[in-house]
Amino acid sequence: MQLAFTRSLFGKQAIATFLVAVILSLVVSAITFSSNLSSSREAITQEFNALLSVIEKPAVQAAFRIDEVLAQQQIDGLMQNKYLLKAEMLDEDGKIFASSSRHAQHSRFYTEMANWLLPEIDQFELVLRFEDRSVMLGKIILTADRESLIEEVLQKNILLLISSLIKDIFLASIISLFFYYLVTNPLQILTATLSDSSRKSMNTLPALSPPGHENDELGELSRVFTNVWQKLSDTHVALEYNIIHTKAIISHAGDAIFLVEEDGRICLVNKASEKLIGRSEERLLGCYMEEFHTEKDWEYFNDLLLSLGLDQPLTLETHYLSDNGIKIPVEIRLIKYKLQHKVEVLLLVRDISARKEAENRINRLAFYDPLTQLPNRRYLLDKLDSFNQSTNEVKRTGALFFLDLDRFKNINDSLGHNVGDNLLRLVATDLEGVTRNEMVTARLGGDEFVMLWPNIEGSEEFVSEKVGHFAQEIINVCSLPKKVGFHELHITVSIGITMFNDVEYDSTLLLKQADTALYKAKDAGRNTYRFYSPEMQAMSDERMLMDKAMHDAIDNKEFELYFQPQNSFDGSCIGAEVLIRWPRVDGSFTPPGVFIPLAEEIGLITGIGDWVMEESFRQLSIWIKEGFWQSHWKLSINVSAIQFQQAEFLVALEMLLTKYALSAKLIDLEITESMLLGDLTVSRKKMNKIRELGVFLSIDDFGTGYSSLKYLKTLPINRLKIDQSFVRDLLIDSSDAAIIAAIIAMAKALDIEVIAEGVETEEHYCELQHMGCDRFQGYYFGRPMPAVEFVKNFSVTSDPTKYI
Repeated sequence: MQLAFTRSLFGKQAIATFLVAVILSLVVSAITFSSNLSSSREAITQEFNALLSVIEKPAVQAAFRIDEVLAQQQIDGLMQNKYLLKAEMLDEDGKIFASSSRHAQHSRFYTEMANWLLPEIDQFELVLRFEDRSVMLGKIILTADRESLIEEVLQKNILLLISSLIKDIFLASIISLFFYYLVTNPLQILTATLSDSSRKSMNTLPALSPPGHENDELGELSRVFTNVWQKLSDTHVALEYNIIHTKAIISHAGDAIFLVEEDGRICLVNKASEKLIGRSEERLLGCYMEEFHTEKDWEYFNDLLLSLGLDQPLTLETHYLSDNGIKIPVEIRLIKYKLQHKVEVLLLVRDISARKEAENRINRLAFYDPLTQLPNRRYLLDKLDSFNQSTNEVKRTGALFFLDLDRFKNINDSLGHNVGDNLLRLVATDLEGVTRNEMVTARLGGDEFVMLWPNIEGSEEFVSEKVGHFAQEIINVCSLPKKVGFHELHITVSIGITMFNDVEYDSTLLLKQADTALYKAKDAGRNTYRFYSPEMQAMSDERMLMDKAMHDAIDNKEFELYFQPQNSFDGSCIGAEVLIRWPRVDGSFTPPGVFIPLAEEIGLITGIGDWVMEESFRQLSIWIKEGFWQSHWKLSINVSAIQFQQAEFLVALEMLLTKYALSAKLIDLEITESMLLGDLTVSRKKMNKIRELGVFLSIDDFGTGYSSLKYLKTLPINRLKIDQSFVRDLLIDSSDAAIIAAIIAMAKALDIEVIAEGVETEEHYCELQHMGCDRFQGYYFGRPMPAVEFVKNFSVTSDPTKYI
């Protein structure tokens, strides 16, 4: 029976199949073992490298900080791996910084097997370097427990070998029975082919078609199977490429990408997400979006997510909180969709900090003054409009303050725009210092500021008093000395105020009213404030007409020079003061006290002053040539503060002296005390140079300004001119008499001449003589007159006492 069985095809096939199955199982097991061993080596290597990668960053920090506790914690953490015998951290000099080890005993068999099968698995090193990778901080050395590793590998593979052998034997028996009952003799070739194919690599497709069956069903089956295999292989390659490509796109996207599950849990992020939040991918995955929002923002954002429908894209702006506590403005484009019965939300998050900063910068340029950082005209008008449009049951009153720095142009022209700009900044700081809540302080341009006080409750009388007190507070603050570089500057401010209430108004009209009140304050002598009244508008209109008329007067040369004599103790002429006159059509004159301040405000005073200087020098040269002007006489010329502070004033003075060949001692320049308030150091330097030329210097209107013994002592002054306001009431006001007496005594003590102006009667003349004054000017000696009349009345042939 046994011999017959072995002689039969089935018997031979069965024996052969059994033997082949056993051998194939052993060969495959050996190959599998070899492959598994190789895979195990790679897996072990990867595992240890992964361990090193995980602790690299904290280990670098520990080495950099020389933190032994942190280093030991990392080493102890590594030793939780059962396949480690020893872990050491060495510093940059190779000395042990932290270490840990365990003792394990193994049989000699496993030791030999480990030496044979895992010779390269011994130690793993990680060099610790600083962020720029150029500085070595130390290294970590891990020693593997090879015996435990090989023991586990052998145990796994022996079980696989036994199970594979049993499986193959069982399969061989089934195949034998199958062929015994179903396979006919023609299929023996196919059987042999399949048997042969089964001994080949599983990674390659076997040739299933047996010889001679290329065109039958077996051949067709082989070709179909081959085509299907190829398509599956191509599809697999393409799928792998697409996965890698998609991951690369997501990873390198410029915007942060968050894939969030329906409950808000993050399941996918990219590198931009890590950078935005300041947290690694491992720490981001599994977190909830709520962590990145403030409580208020999340409440709004969560409600929005819950109400958002599927496949409805949405864009919104909010803020994210980074791990370092910074609030980052972001733009989020999100969409909720359903994939395989699972709802997810995809968020594309863009950091818009730069855009927001640019918007804020544009807004600041549009609504704020770049010099003082105060709000500008546009911002102010918006605030006025918003107050106008608002409604409130409580009656509200507002006040608009229009401020202008007095004689700021003098400082700007004499000391330069840099000093002027710094002064404006200091004034802006002072104004902000007195600003109340809800107030707006704005700079309109130049030296003009506006303060808006929008809500003042109370009666009309109470509000007016409160606003007046505040205006005076502004004046007091602005009048304090300002230190700008090496200059100590004194300035004053004039303020125009207009009041308004809830009744609808025009913002531009309010500014115009406040501006009108401002000019009224300037007309009142500056350094004060005035409230707007309807009557002022007519004055403002008149002022605008005069402004135009003055420009026309300059173009048409309508101004004239008049000369008023100056006399000595005995009444004889010692010179004259040049006075400018502006004749009207009716033969009268526009008072200088009206058009001179206006000329200063609108910037015409320098041109007018230059014309007066030129005409005065020209007339004096004519009188000298005609023999009229005496060598001991002096021609007094008023110089405005703005003209005096001009950088080219000295050059112009020297040029005129040279042009008309005049002796400097014939010229007396009259300056006011007010021009010394800007910068005494600069004024002193300029006055010394004028005196070096030989030109006489007088202080005009002495006693009406901020008189100071300091500048009388240190400045090169030749003459004090007592203001006519003291002389006028000399005979009836003992205070004026005392002031004049003090001025005369002080001047004589300092060896300074004194001349009194406004001497209109003989009583004035006699009393001043009695008080020691020896020079006079006034109607008693002669009124201002044209050059021709002056020559007629004060030539050497004239009687010098006929006016006495």
